[in-house]
Amino acid sequence: MWGNYAFNIIIIKVYKRLLNKIKIPKGETLVIIHHPDIIGLKLKISWVVRRGRVRKTWVLEQKFKNQSLKITIGEFPYLSIKKARKIARELKTLMANGIDPRAVKRQQKIEENENRIKERERKANDITFKELCYKYIEEYAKIYTINWKEYTDRVHTYAQVLYGKKISQIRMSDIQQIFNDISKEGKYATANLLLATLRTIFNKAIKWGLIENNPTLGIEKHKMQARERRLSYDEIGRFVQVLCGEATPLIRDFALLALYTGARKTNVLEMEWDNIDFKRKIWHIPKTKNGKRKIYH
Repeated sequence: MWGNYAFNIIIIKVYKRLLNKIKIPKGETLVIIHHPDIIGLKLKISWVVRRGRVRKTWVLEQKFKNQSLKITIGEFPYLSIKKARKIARELKTLMANGIDPRAVKRQQKIEENENRIKERERKANDITFKELCYKYIEEYAKIYTINWKEYTDRVHTYAQVLYGKKISQIRMSDIQQIFNDISKEGKYATANLLLATLRTIFNKAIKWGLIENNPTLGIEKHKMQARERRLSYDEIGRFVQVLCGEATPLIRDFALLALYTGARKTNVLEMEWDNIDFKRKIWHIPKTKNGKRKIYH
């Protein structure tokens, strides 16, 4: 066994040296060398006039479904004898199974082109996290949410370290580190809010076709215990007394509106005169946090 193997190596080495040294005889433009073992595998040696050099090309010629196929495999010595033999055997196997190797090659080229296009698109879409945040705020948050300033401030305060990174390079470990750092300061609610904001931004990036996976997935929020504290009537009275006596008119009016209506801070801050019906004593909120219209009497 080993003797035959060594013998084959010697033959291949000798064969390679001969192919490297072979020249086209004067007056000839083409020389064809047949492979000694694989029927149909040939090395075509031709003179390239424009480039002034000899070209040596591996070709497989074989009958397939009553057709004479000529399949170019590659150029020698860039495609070695060993590799040419391997490819020739694979092509012969395809034809033996009734598969046209030309169709396979066409499909491979189509897939390669598609992959190249996808790669170009991926690189074109591979923006930085800062660019993604800007895109999210300008093209989505400002249009469809009322808390976009809070989102911007939150990300800028706690996730600024990600700004220079390409979004395709951001990993769960990067988000987890930020989440942990905030949590170490005891800001569990803040950590949860930031995680929710980042998750929303990356989900939008997936929808836009910028990335395939959300790096926030797998990170668990802190389980928060709901806290509720109600002021007694006496406490409310003292609070209003201090508020009216010491606060500025603007702060006083804001606090009283929030106290008597129970409206969100953002809704009170965004209140406009056109939203108020003084005759019916109704305050119309065009759009709340959940996107629904609300009325306060």
